[in-house]
Amino acid sequence: MSSKLMFRCFLLAFLFGFLGMLILGYKIFSSSDDHPVYYDNFLVDENEDHQPLDEELDEENIMSSIKEPIILWWTPFTGEKGIYKTCGNVKCFFTVRRAYRNHPMTSVFVFYGTAFKVTDLPLPRSHKHEWALLHEESPKNNYLFSHPEIMTLFNYTSTFKRESSYPITTQYLVGIDWLESTQYLIPTGQKNKHQKKLAPLMYAHSDCDVPSDRDHYVEMLQKYMKVDSYGTCLHNKDLPDHLKDPIQGMDHKDFYKLIAKYKFSLAMENGICDDYITEKVWRPLMVGSLPVVMGSPKIKELLPSNHSAIIVDDFSSVKELADYLKYLNENDAEYEKYFKWKESGITNPYLKKIVEKREWGVDSEEHWSPATINFIDGFECHICNAVHQNLDKQRRGQAPFPHRVTNDHYGCPAPLKFDDSGRRTHDEETNRMWQWDWFYSGQLAKAVRNFIDQNMTFTSVDLKNKLKNVV
Repeated sequence: MSSKLMFRCFLLAFLFGFLGMLILGYKIFSSSDDHPVYYDNFLVDENEDHQPLDEELDEENIMSSIKEPIILWWTPFTGEKGIYKTCGNVKCFFTVRRAYRNHPMTSVFVFYGTAFKVTDLPLPRSHKHEWALLHEESPKNNYLFSHPEIMTLFNYTSTFKRESSYPITTQYLVGIDWLESTQYLIPTGQKNKHQKKLAPLMYAHSDCDVPSDRDHYVEMLQKYMKVDSYGTCLHNKDLPDHLKDPIQGMDHKDFYKLIAKYKFSLAMENGICDDYITEKVWRPLMVGSLPVVMGSPKIKELLPSNHSAIIVDDFSSVKELADYLKYLNENDAEYEKYFKWKESGITNPYLKKIVEKREWGVDSEEHWSPATINFIDGFECHICNAVHQNLDKQRRGQAPFPHRVTNDHYGCPAPLKFDDSGRRTHDEETNRMWQWDWFYSGQLAKAVRNFIDQNMTFTSVDLKNKLKNVV
């Protein structure tokens, strides 16, 4: 067979194959109208008004088709191109498409904190537009939110602070039953036997040299007692291969079992701010390893009992903390007093109240309830309901409620490092790196607010000119 004939046969086969794929694709995508379609974890009937709008609709059709308030994610956190969601007795239209920016029904712009950029804002700002902030992350992710000039730009917030409009303080706590579980508990005597191969304390962090200065503190602690460090920070002990993934490995049952073998777990956050509490605290409490906590100054208000954790700030030096840990390690009766709450149940009424009252749930393979919403959906509906309430007020001739955010909704203090004894120091040279970031963000916040208060647009060059005197 000649090469030309072979080429023709190949071309015909390719064309027939391509035609077959087109026919098959048409049959798949032209299936029955009764077939349900899933959009972003919502079961949507294509015959209902929940159906996302065609991305190709022109501006005229968009303006004529939307009758409900539009909530626009300016930072495209959800990825939702356009969908109606029912929130109680009302509906709103949610989208990440900026084509809706000037739509007459657009009411709120929502920002995700880590992706928030001062040079990418919907300016000039209309008096009818409100702003909302979702930021569950550590203060080190974006120091702008530590300053009132930025925080007071918003009308709604969802942050870890209890003062937030839609607080998610317990975002890493699965639930009361989960925390009270005795599934992973190991008798103290067995923990003592494990110390033939294991240190009394474990440390598992791979985000190193962070503003809380936790690595420096642990390094000083290691001078007084053994610490097994499984992460990349101060690494001295290896995890099993199947637990090395920084996300999946930390939620693995075998990792829970490993923590449970230790009498103490160092539960140290990467940033210090009221109510910033992560799984680093809740996980050892659940498995029965006594947490040594460095983090929220208000942590005692959220612990399961008033004798369930050791707080670094209660000790005047690293040595004093080490001496107390060694005392507990050698006195089982005193050590076991920290776990009485596992027998009686959580005795902190405030913790129980905020967990039981929250309408959202935490994703967990063992405890997730399909009927429970996540806090992102919850915050969206919180905004939607607030917008509708003000629309109702206006229809009745009443003044709308002025939703205003204060710095307490996030505002975190400047980071401080430890001196060589384990005390927080205000020494300028010691704190230079992280405090400079915090300080510079404050100057940037003031410059941005100056432009916004004058309802002016601005460029990065404009900001540089404003900041040129910042050292």
